Amino acid sequence: MPGPGRPPKPLALKLLTGKALPKGNAVVDFPPLDAFPDPPQHLNPDGAKFWNELGPELLAAGVLRAPDLHAFSQLAYCWQRHMMKAKAGMDICAAEDAALRNLFVEFGLTPSARRRVSADGNEHKANRFNKYKQPQTPGAAGG
Repeated sequence: MPGPGRPPKPLALKLLTGKALPKGNAVVDFPPLDAFPDPPQHLNPDGAKFWNELGPELLAAGVLRAPDLHAFSQLAYCWQRHMMKAKAGMDICAAEDAALRNLFVEFGLTPSARRRVSADGNEHKANRFNKYKQPQTPGAAGG
């Protein structure tokens, strides 16, 4: 049973970072889907729109495989519940907000989750504060 902390990153996201996988760990990689399926019947129009717009993109990025469709269905359902409450002017409780945010992270759908991987397989390691660095004058002391 995993301990507390960040949940493990999906295999496709690990592979995109270019990091080596731990030795001795069996990695189960499911074959890609041939086509993205229609939305589950339990999704309303908001959930179905979310499913149809985002699912094919995740599939094309190699993040979504057949076994992941259940978790993706949960994400689409969570999204539709948020939309229903928002349209009704109801508040979203902290637990619902956290659940949706965690599902977004699971699929690499937040800026911080995406920043850790890139489509070209290179990890983003640039110092984000470099843009504030003062230009050096040739021959100036310091470094």
